[in-house]
Amino acid sequence: MTVKETYINTLVNSMSMEDLQQYVANDMASFLYYVNDTDLLNEFLIKVEHTTNEQFYNKFVTSLKGGTLLV
Repeated sequence: MTVKETYINTLVNSMSMEDLQQYVANDMASFLYYVNDTDLLNEFLIKVEHTTNEQFYNKFVTSLKGGTLLV
């Protein structure tokens, strides 16, 4: 295991689930800050292609259809 992998594992293992969720949410917000809607949808389609998590897909699409994510 590399030093970076050890650091990551140590950091993640030391976090509570709440802290880990907040860390991921902040990281995603930073990543998506400059992404336009088209690129965001492309990112979403990549995630859907590489996961079998239908709940993720359904929740996102339902939110879009309901207008809760449209500005």
